[in-house]
Amino acid sequence: MLLVALGAPAFLHAEGEWQPSTLSEATLAKVHEAAKAYQDCLNEAFRAHVGEDVDSRLQTDRILHACENRLTPMKAAFDAEQVPDSISERYMRSYRTRGARDLVRLLMSAQAARAAAEPAPELSATADTPSPHPYPSEGKPMEIDLNLIPAKLDAVHAGLAAIVVVLLLVQIILLSVVVIALLRRKPEPAVTFYPTPAPAAPTPGAVKAPEPVVKKETVVLKETTPDAALQLLALLQKEARFIDFVQENIAHYSDAEIGAAARVVHEGCRKVIGQVFDLAPVRNETEGSRLTLPKGFDAASVRLAGNVVGEPPFTGTLVHRGWKVENIRLPKVAEGHDIRILAQAEVEL
Repeated sequence: MLLVALGAPAFLHAEGEWQPSTLSEATLAKVHEAAKAYQDCLNEAFRAHVGEDVDSRLQTDRILHACENRLTPMKAAFDAEQVPDSISERYMRSYRTRGARDLVRLLMSAQAARAAAEPAPELSATADTPSPHPYPSEGKPMEIDLNLIPAKLDAVHAGLAAIVVVLLLVQIILLSVVVIALLRRKPEPAVTFYPTPAPAAPTPGAVKAPEPVVKKETVVLKETTPDAALQLLALLQKEARFIDFVQENIAHYSDAEIGAAARVVHEGCRKVIGQVFDLAPVRNETEGSRLTLPKGFDAASVRLAGNVVGEPPFTGTLVHRGWKVENIRLPKVAEGHDIRILAQAEVEL
């Protein structure tokens, strides 16, 4: 449902794009031939340099650099199958990692063997090293599924970015609704006080007039209408599918899918905010700069944080410049339109 709600721009494969599948036998043969050549190069270089008294890590880097060109045919075979660069590079990186690990282990063993006057070990394919032969002992073609190679940090960062974007969007919506409600509220009527007249000198036989009654107007608090908030939600649903995104249960989606969906929602919400509001910072100073708040500063636009002691003026660091709305351009609603309908139901015939 999430793919349909967001138009599936980042999840569906475009026509002609590489689809995850089993590689052909010809490609498998080229891949394993390149792997065998790479392993043979590592063996030859190891035997050639095993007797040198050089740091094992530095010697490993030199050997890997010398044999790097043996992986070029493997990259060419992947490119011929239109395998994405991120997947092919990750697959070849596994060969480099295993080769480096085995070289360091064997070089260190060779150094220890020389110290103990024992023969040096031979570099060979181990259980965790990729086999150079394209076919196993059973005679069946080996299948390489490149999609089984996991991504380590990309999905985590994408998930964290998606969570940050969603929280930012929710905060923007709540602040926008509060600002609209404050702007639509009518100013409170002023309370009028009548001065009390000075008492007149008593006149013999005169009747004392009653003192005037001071009338005070009652302050009436009006509830704000939800029309503006409903209009804003309707615009966010139309341009960014915001309600579909928030109402969707994302527990069974991957972090990469959530991150791609959040990017679409962010672009739509940014477009709506730019069309409806003219935003400006409350303070024009650069964030992180020092400033002084004089006595009588506007406490409604500046919030003090930290150790607030004494009376103004206060001197501190500007952490956030704040935001204010200078103009609102909500569309007009036709008479009789049910503004509670944020998005019409769609029926395909």
